[in-house]
Order: sequence, then structure tokens, then C-alpha cells
Amino acid sequence: MKLRAKTLLIICITTCVLAVILSETLNFIVTSSYSEIENQSVLKNVERVMNQFRLEYSNLQSVAYDWSTWDDTYAFINDTNLDYINANLNYTSLSYIKINFMLFYNNSDRLVYSKAYDFEKKTETTPPSSLYVYIENNKKSLLNHQSSSFHLCGIILGNENETPFIVCASSIVHSNGEGPTHGTLIAGRFLDEDKINSIANTTQLTIDIHSLTGHPSLGSRQIVTSIKETPVYIQAINSTYITGTIIMNDIVGTPVLTLAVGSGRPIYNQGILLIQNLILSLLIISIVFIVLIIIILDRFVTSRLAYLSNSVSDITRSRDLSKKIQTKGNDEIAILGNKIDTMVTSLHKAWTMKDFAESSLEKKIDELERFKSITIDREMKMIELKKQLTEYKAQLGEKK
Repeated sequence: MKLRAKTLLIICITTCVLAVILSETLNFIVTSSYSEIENQSVLKNVERVMNQFRLEYSNLQSVAYDWSTWDDTYAFINDTNLDYINANLNYTSLSYIKINFMLFYNNSDRLVYSKAYDFEKKTETTPPSSLYVYIENNKKSLLNHQSSSFHLCGIILGNENETPFIVCASSIVHSNGEGPTHGTLIAGRFLDEDKINSIANTTQLTIDIHSLTGHPSLGSRQIVTSIKETPVYIQAINSTYITGTIIMNDIVGTPVLTLAVGSGRPIYNQGILLIQNLILSLLIISIVFIVLIIIILDRFVTSRLAYLSNSVSDITRSRDLSKKIQTKGNDEIAILGNKIDTMVTSLHKAWTMKDFAESSLEKKIDELERFKSITIDREMKMIELKKQLTEYKAQLGEKK
């Protein structure tokens, strides 16, 4: 693999790994922060709904107090006169103050009179027997009191299959607020779908109320304790809806209902959008970073190394050691180029001296060859002359 390809591969892998690590880190930090903000928002929504219930209790208490601290009511407990019933306990009067029912108990805890209306159907109705059973079972808290300023407001759930009630019990005394008490007035409203929708419209939230025994287990949900030490169970239903569920106690403090407050998840979606933008920005930055690094490396490293490689290859092909390798700068690559150029120059000088030595040696060999040819020819001629001289001497000796 070439250096340029290897460098590109290493840069891409390193950048991708760093981008993934950074993305996961940002995702964790942003998600945790926005989840905490979202949880606080859910708690505020639950608190808003609970404040609305407290407002209902306060309003109902005011109505119950007005009716129970009235001389006419004080007298009605004893004589149950029809004039009081016809003038006050009619549909128009109770619908105006939005009271579904009134129960009048005397000091013997006996129900003297009751009146109930269904405003949706616009007819008189009868409270379920479970309401009377509940009051009887809890008369120590609701009816057995001696204080002229007694009042107690809350929720009553007589039966988990029936509609809950918002009620307020108040001592029946004179109009000046003085006793002795003549009994207890219990005023109430149905916590039906219309009332729940009214609270939902006021708070601009989704409200869902169930009996505690009929509600799914809350154990698997996240618990955030911050509303007067009451646990709030938070559950994200999907990416657009989240609920905060709180357990509501009845008028005597027994857990009976679960109140689920639902809302959208703009904070969560804002966090997701932020994460997506961060990841997209990180991707763009990574691509730009890779391109810039490649350009910088190509400009200052790989292209110069390629130039050195091509120059050496060109010298090798041409066998011309006199060529120069031109490198600029004072970095390691320039130093390497200068050293290669020095090496090539040294080789060129060495080859030049080698050629000169070879040329001198060839001349000497030629001279030796010529000298050898001359001396050997003289010797051969001398031998031939000596031979001829010997032959002449022999011929002269025979003639004598």
C-alpha cells in the first residue's frame, strides 16, 4: 500500500473513531441534562394539577362554610322544614354553586336530610350507598367533633368502580360562627369526567385518574421525590408524550387514587434536535478536517516524497549521475533530499574516477602489448639469425 493511501486510511479511521466517541459523549451529556430538565417540567405540571385540586378544596370549603355557619341551616337540622328545602336545596341553587350533593348530619351522627343532582342529566339523583357506608366507617374523622370551626376537605372513593367525590365536611353553627354545634354539613362534587376535563382545560394538561388497585404497577417507573415528600412516578410513553403519576390520598389519608398528568415532550425533542445538529456539525467538521489534513500532508509531505522518489527513479533510468535533486526548505524531507543529492554527487565523482582509472589502465595495457610485441619479435629474429649462423658455420666446416 502506498504511503498516500496508507495515510488517508489512518486519518479516516482515527477521525471516525474520535467522532464516534465524541458523539456518544455529547449524547450522554445532552440527554442527561435535558432529561433532568424534562423531569423538573413534569414535576411542575403535576404541581399545577395538584394546586388546582387544592383550589377545588378551598372553593368547596368556602361554600360548605357559608352554608354550615347559617342560622337557617342550624334550625333546619332540628326541624327539617320544607321552606328551607324548597328555597335552598333546589336544582337552580345547587347548580349555581356547582354542588352536586349536600348531606346533613345531626350530633347523633344520623343523616337528617340529603339532596343530590346530576348536572349533566339535569335531574335529581341519589348518591351511591358506598358514600354513606364510607361516612359511617369514618364518622370518627368526619362527624365526631365538637369544634365550631371544624372543616375537612378531600376525596372520597366509596367503591373503586364508582365515581370519586370531592367533599368538605364543616360544623353546623350559628351565623356568627359560635356553637354549640348542631351537626355536620357534608358538601360534595362528583369527580367525574366533566370535572376532570375542566381541570385539564384550566391547566392545559392531560389528566387521567384511576383507582389505586386498578392501576398498573408503578414500581418500574422512575421516582422523583420533590412535591412535599410525595413520590412522583415519571414514565416516557413515547417520543412525544410523557406522564407524571402521583398517588392521591382520600379525606382520611388513605391512598386511593392515581393521578397521571400527561404532556408533550418539547424539551426532549429540543434535546434530540440539538444532538442531531451536533452530530451533523461534527460530521461536517470531520469531513473538512480529513480533507484539510490530506491537502496539507499532500502539499508538504507526500508530494515532496513522491518528487524524491520520481527523481531517484529518473536518475536510475537515465544512469545520469550528474542530475541534481532540487529540494526547498529546511525540514527533514529537504535534509533527506540534500543527502540523496550529495550521495548521487559522490557516486558521480566515484564513477568519474573509476572511468579515468580504467582509461589509464587500458593505455598501459596497450603499451605493454606493444612492448611485448616488439621484444618478442626481436627475440624470434635473433633466434632465427643464430640458427642461420650455426648452419653457415657448419657448411663452412664441411668444405674445409
